[in-house]
Amino acid sequence: MFMLSAPGSAPTGTTSFLAAPLTLTITSALQKVLVNSSEGLGTSNVEGAQNLNVWICYQEGEGTVLTVGTGVFGLRAAANTRQLVSLSATLTGLAPGSYRVGLCGTSDDASNWNSNEFSYTTALVTQ
Repeated sequence: MFMLSAPGSAPTGTTSFLAAPLTLTITSALQKVLVNSSEGLGTSNVEGAQNLNVWICYQEGEGTVLTVGTGVFGLRAAANTRQLVSLSATLTGLAPGSYRVGLCGTSDDASNWNSNEFSYTTALVTQ
């Protein structure tokens, strides 16, 4: 089992990691990875924040950040609030290699998601 707690990131207009990604190594294509990742996300703006879309993601090396599953869309935060955003997913069929995993997201209202906190990501690799 792997675990990482670190400052998270604010969403941007492109899909990127929100929770600090955890790096792990896959040694067999038969392995499965259970990922649970969360971050405190919110806003200090009186208008609040909106249109946050989140997924569990993975990235091999410096490649593209890829989403897993259908995600959760249209999350909002009222003015001066912060909430815990958390997802989990199982990754299968990964080729042997080094991967970064964690909560990712995007928002077309990214500048209003400006009151963010620490993130936690855990991953369990099984056969």
